[in-house]
Amino acid sequence: MAIRPRNLKSGKKTFDIVVYGKPDASGKRPRHYTHADTLKQAKLIEAELIASCAAIGGQTTLARYINDCYWPVAIKRLAPSSCDTYRYTIDKQIIPTLGKIPIRDITRAEIQSLLVDNCATSGIASKSVGILKTILNEALHDGYIVTNYACSKFALPSTSSKARDNGLVLSTFAEIHAFLNLVDTHAPVMMQRLAYSGLLQGLRPEERYALDWSSFDMNARTITINQAFTAASRLHGGGQLKETKTKHSARVLPMHPRFYDFLLSTPSNHVGAFITSNNHRMTPSTAQKQWLRFLDAHADCPRVTIENMRHSFATAYLAQGGRLETLSRILGHSNISTTINRYYKPDIGVLRADMLRVAEN
Repeated sequence: MAIRPRNLKSGKKTFDIVVYGKPDASGKRPRHYTHADTLKQAKLIEAELIASCAAIGGQTTLARYINDCYWPVAIKRLAPSSCDTYRYTIDKQIIPTLGKIPIRDITRAEIQSLLVDNCATSGIASKSVGILKTILNEALHDGYIVTNYACSKFALPSTSSKARDNGLVLSTFAEIHAFLNLVDTHAPVMMQRLAYSGLLQGLRPEERYALDWSSFDMNARTITINQAFTAASRLHGGGQLKETKTKHSARVLPMHPRFYDFLLSTPSNHVGAFITSNNHRMTPSTAQKQWLRFLDAHADCPRVTIENMRHSFATAYLAQGGRLETLSRILGHSNISTTINRYYKPDIGVLRADMLRVAEN
């Protein structure tokens, strides 16, 4: 709702009052206009409309609003991967804690005590509050509430000190090449492609799944990264092609010589580099299952995960003397500080060698 002054051709001023109606079955919100001759009259009309909408909100629980009004609209405009994230958070966090409360009666204190305080980590709490904020913004525009208390500041749970374990990281290219020798011997071709593109090129998992054969310029020996393939529910086909993570992630990379030789020896008639037997692009979950099956079947292979192949490449690159600035470009980071904080972890030996080199000069 809003009051907007407007000058008529006659020179007289009028005040338009914009009213957003309740969404219909298709999710559309009808807009109605009325007007008043004076600002005082406009404010009185607005107050009546707010009271009317508050009454509607008082009869509607958050769960009912989400299912009847918010979700039919959101599912049409959210990307499949975002749609899955929203639905999961709504079903697992928001509705179980706040769903039965009339939407008009949801306060900052209730969001803190019922939702935020029941989240296991600060990350989960931040995501839950962010999605609730989006939902209540829609409710605000629909006239169900007059204040969005999810916009408030909250005391989030403490962040876990336990870092996520991405598995074993290969720290040198000698270790990487030895591992790839095992992969060449025991793994199917698509798992070989997954390992080569991660360990020798440092690509993100979603960038690897999105690779097409047109991405490879065998004459120039370059790889063009311009899309990503992320996980989505079976409802959305199990995956989604989308733009790269950031504009800096769209890049052209030189091929590692061994990767170039590998591609020459494993040609394919498919459009994509990771196409399954049913002629569809391999989903992240399928890749994970096949890779873990390969590792479980060969105990002599180090437990290198799909995610930490990129970490292994970065670690080995720096250990070989590669420049940090160049690595940041290869990895597609938008800021070199990301490269430093995530991948540059010199031990005491490296620090001592650098100190001696500076002292000698």
